[in-house]
Amino acid sequence: IRLRHRAALEVRNVLDREGFLEIETPVLGKSTPEGARDYLVPSRIHKGRFYALPQSPQQFKQTLMISGFDRYFQVVRCFRDEDLRADRQPEFTQIDIEMSFAGEEDVFALVERLMASVFALIGEKVPLPFPRLPYETCLDLYGTDKPDLRGGLEIRDLGAAAAGIDSEILKRALAEGGVLKGLFDKGAGAMSRSHIEKLADKAKSLGAA
Repeated sequence: IRLRHRAALEVRNVLDREGFLEIETPVLGKSTPEGARDYLVPSRIHKGRFYALPQSPQQFKQTLMISGFDRYFQVVRCFRDEDLRADRQPEFTQIDIEMSFAGEEDVFALVERLMASVFALIGEKVPLPFPRLPYETCLDLYGTDKPDLRGGLEIRDLGAAAAGIDSEILKRALAEGGVLKGLFDKGAGAMSRSHIEKLADKAKSLGAA
């Protein structure tokens, strides 16, 4: 709880130095199209009608931009009526930022400076700028657009090695334009067959074919 307090304070201090104003936006408003269902609050004055709790302050902060507040932020509570997931809760707090007349490099640089300041609270020095991986490279090397780079396991094209494998399944797949890819795990050649089968079972339990 203390660390969360310090992190929120650091966010506010950094964005204040960057020229941003913290502005509170309404919680009770009109439903706007978002990616999830709204939580609804019945209106006492207008019978049978409802307010919607915000999934994000999107509409309000864009109104602020065109009204002359060109740098806005808010440590804001958001509400989304959806099932629990590891990275999404029915209600959550996000750091919401909006900048007028900014290119993507401006946004990247700002968020990198902000994150570096927050991580410094726990003694982690984050080198800037952050490494950047094109979307296609991420999918090609890791099979996902949000890879965990700490593991070091990259997907490799094994097409050349497959040419020497006596497998009709592989030969047919490659002949039909398919690809053979896999993870290279140094030292894994010593694994027993039972260990490999356990890994295969684990992969299937996580949704692999």
